[in-house]
Amino acid sequence: MQDIEFIINTEYVELCNLLKLVDLADSGGRGKAMVSEGLVKVDGQLELRKTAKIKPGQIIECEGKRILISIDPNAEIKPPKVKAPKVRGKGQPNRRSGAGIKPSGVKAVKKTEKSTEKKSPWH
Repeated sequence: MQDIEFIINTEYVELCNLLKLVDLADSGGRGKAMVSEGLVKVDGQLELRKTAKIKPGQIIECEGKRILISIDPNAEIKPPKVKAPKVRGKGQPNRRSGAGIKPSGVKAVKKTEKSTEKKSPWH
């Protein structure tokens, strides 16, 4: 089995992207297909999560190759960004229940009496 050392400078790399970066897959889509077909093992266990977070110290096996993940000793690892939850202001409708939402393209129209005589398009 051929060993490949892959050095990262982030906290993790997604599995499908790793397969692309080490040239085992032509694209991220092919990497996802390889994972879903059961061709990839992480630390000796079959891995079916396409975007599994691969961290330093883990070993990936695929197509007769073993990928050893290590970290760049000079890299400054930043913690991942965490999105703050959205907060509704006072008086805003609860969008999840659909209250107060009209289907797209529907406008409120005030009904008026229509005249029965036809108008000429040239006037």
